[in-house]
Amino acid sequence: MFYLMAFSGMRSGEMIALKETDFFSDTKRVRITKTPYNPDNNLLKYELTPPKTEGSFRTFDLDPSIMDLIQDRIKRQKKLRMSILNFNKCNDYGYPYIQKTVIRRMERLMRKTSIKKKATPHIFRHTHISMHADSGVPLTTIMKRVGLDDPKTTLQIYTHVTKKMQKDAIDKVNTYFADILKVSNLQEM
Repeated sequence: MFYLMAFSGMRSGEMIALKETDFFSDTKRVRITKTPYNPDNNLLKYELTPPKTEGSFRTFDLDPSIMDLIQDRIKRQKKLRMSILNFNKCNDYGYPYIQKTVIRRMERLMRKTSIKKKATPHIFRHTHISMHADSGVPLTTIMKRVGLDDPKTTLQIYTHVTKKMQKDAIDKVNTYFADILKVSNLQEM
């Protein structure tokens, strides 16, 4: 779960609503088309609804190692379903996780670390966006990948990232055009 969120940038609700048919192992892509509506956190009482915004409908590439983890999980679930005659009503049998389960798992894992900062699964979305921005991926490409519509809001939320991108931009231009910018070349003109 946490690898998938960190390396895809999807919201936890989008992640728990995924079905096997949303993964395309041959092209290493995933499709986001739904999110659960479950105000009571009742495993059996949920409704799959469209994602948060129009831009949240998307298909994007996954790292092959993450896709391999997904495919292994799907195989384990199929094997488990086939080995049990009387299905218990739980996540491995067709019901999506509830968001509270994801939060609880993360809290449990955080207690086993030395990290004291309070964090929710949404931190993985921020991490994903920051990793892409630090790698030089254009903000418009990142926004498409994670389903963000409003560049103004994105720029406000990720100001720390965009400031670093602005700082890196001059270095990239200077490196790329170093020969042109040499003083000796300018004096010859």
